[in-house]
Amino acid sequence: MINPLVSIIIPTFNRAHLIGETLGSILTQTYQNWECIIVDDGSTDNTVEVVNKYIEKDKRFKLYYRPSDRQPGGNAARNYGFEVSNGEYVKWFDSDDIMYPEFLQTQVSILTNNKLLDFCTCQWEYFYEDGKIAKIYINLNPESHPLYAYLLDWHVFATPSPLWNRTFLANKNLFDVNLFRSQEADFHFRMLSFSPKYVAHADFLYKVRRGHESIESTSADLKKQLSVLHYFENAFNIVHQKTFEEKSILQKYLIFRILGQIYIVVSREKNLIARLKYYHFQKTIFKYGLYLGIGSFIRIQLGFSILLLFNKGYSLIILKKFDLRKK
Repeated sequence: MINPLVSIIIPTFNRAHLIGETLGSILTQTYQNWECIIVDDGSTDNTVEVVNKYIEKDKRFKLYYRPSDRQPGGNAARNYGFEVSNGEYVKWFDSDDIMYPEFLQTQVSILTNNKLLDFCTCQWEYFYEDGKIAKIYINLNPESHPLYAYLLDWHVFATPSPLWNRTFLANKNLFDVNLFRSQEADFHFRMLSFSPKYVAHADFLYKVRRGHESIESTSADLKKQLSVLHYFENAFNIVHQKTFEEKSILQKYLIFRILGQIYIVVSREKNLIARLKYYHFQKTIFKYGLYLGIGSFIRIQLGFSILLLFNKGYSLIILKKFDLRKK
């Protein structure tokens, strides 16, 4: 039996102190037919030097540099890594996380035993500097529609979770380079919108490091807040084009999240003139508010006016009855 090639794609930026442990965990994989595409995103430390030492050990490691004409950031590096990869199966991984030895073997076996699958996913653990481990129990078999389950029924995937069949990814827009937050949620939600065939495996196959900054900063500046807003708007537009039982419920939840992000973006400004520059959000609120009924619509419009004038109005704009997340 021919073992298919797996392309492991790792974007990295200034991870000299961590990436060695990640690459070491790839070397211990029981499944051996892999290539590891490391895409450096402009590191200023000795990340490249560390990576080159692993290339000297094993030529399956390959170092690339994000092209200068590509937008900086992990998303562009992930997309470029896909372009230069050769594997029948594709695994995006992060440069500070750790694979357990059976990670690739388990997922490759699932896909090779069912050629109709577009990907398989799994559960994972968080690990902390003090040695603590926290298991992440996802909903493996949701009864709801996958789009609903992904947002509201804890049927979630982190970036390293899925092993993808390359044929499914071909000719699709992958990671959105214009997003600075929520990029992995946006990517998975869009992929689910294509109705893939997949399974969620019950094993915990890798662990995610906590306590270090990720490749994308999580600071709450304007670009990042707008990214979250655009993610929820994109998700709403996807759901709007679909037909499934939970559609109306999910749309209302997404409107709740959209309004929340608008409030965050506008309220961060300290004076009326500064807040008025976001008046274009009025069209957005008008567009989505009507889905919630005339009473909610009027309340939201009043709240938005108060927000512009007095930088208040949170309780009017944020309709908590549509916050359907499981507590």
